[in-house]
Amino acid sequence: MSKVRIEAFVSIPPCSGGVAVKRLLNEIKAEFGDKVEIVFHTGPGDKEWDEYAISNAPAMVVGELVKFVGLAPSKESLVGALREAGLE
Repeated sequence: MSKVRIEAFVSIPPCSGGVAVKRLLNEIKAEFGDKVEIVFHTGPGDKEWDEYAISNAPAMVVGELVKFVGLAPSKESLVGALREAGLE
């Protein structure tokens, strides 16, 4: 079983959306454990921001697709994106 990777893009200092994303990802990690890999990118300035053409925080890449930009998704939306990316 392979992990589904979530890349979260948050600003420094964190905006309210970034705080909500971190809280949501803590819930996702607690629920799905080793089935997900969570990586945070702070910036802008990290090369990953340019690689995915992220210009607005917060943002999330789920699997290999940019799924959310400029907002913190609901838990249901994020779980749906994880299922699309192959989470069992």
